[in-house]
Amino acid sequence: MSTDKPTGVDTYNATIERIESVADGLSIFFIRPDAPIPGRQPGHYISIGLVEPDGEKLVRRPYSLSQSLGSGIDPDLLELLIIRVPEGDLTPLLFNQGEGDRLFVRPKMVGTYLLPELRPDMTMILASTGTGVAPHMTMLETCMKTCKQIVMMECVRYGAELAYAGQIREFQKTHPNLAYISLITREGSPKRYIQDYFRDGILENEHGVTITPETTHVFACGNPAMIGIPKEDRKTGELSYETPGGLVEILTSRYGLAIHKARRPGQIHFEKYW
Repeated sequence: MSTDKPTGVDTYNATIERIESVADGLSIFFIRPDAPIPGRQPGHYISIGLVEPDGEKLVRRPYSLSQSLGSGIDPDLLELLIIRVPEGDLTPLLFNQGEGDRLFVRPKMVGTYLLPELRPDMTMILASTGTGVAPHMTMLETCMKTCKQIVMMECVRYGAELAYAGQIREFQKTHPNLAYISLITREGSPKRYIQDYFRDGILENEHGVTITPETTHVFACGNPAMIGIPKEDRKTGELSYETPGGLVEILTSRYGLAIHKARRPGQIHFEKYW
């Protein structure tokens, strides 16, 4: 938990303009800051906060920005896809708020989960679980303008949690270079996970996707088990995986992709959500 001083409601500097319920405990919040926040890039996140009911403490949490598809998007409106965490400090407070209520927004865009310089020969794969689709929604239209192929993959428990599926499928009708793969783990069968598509060659064999270090970038956001974040030996650079079979391990071993770092650019970008 983080705090700011002063910490009361006098720090509130934004209004909840609209709330769209997606599924039980999952909503899209549209928030308008009192003053526009400059410097937004696809993949950025912001921090929002509310004061605890019984005190002056400001509870803050970071959330990736999202973006609905289509014309008429207001660049000053902040869109957040948020799931209610019953034992959390902030989301139980947030889900008790209504349209027109006030809250705190840190007036700064933050983050390193950003797009590389795009080229016409690129294949961009955007893979997410749960609300991890949010930053990929901010990237989608930018990628579509330049890249040869976009593969958007998202894995959720129930179909109702596919917050943007309708928009993406409609968008797909006029953008033939977009492939959309939605995976649902607790409804229907057979059950497939994002990792399966890379490990078993499903992307290549069923969707005609070519994955090479020269032309492919993969963005993975959400469940750490899906990503499989490794530990790197500082002396040897060798990678070890606490969760075997994750996406990073498959991409490095099967396809020869490298983890992106500020001083050593690579093709694998990830953002864990807990």
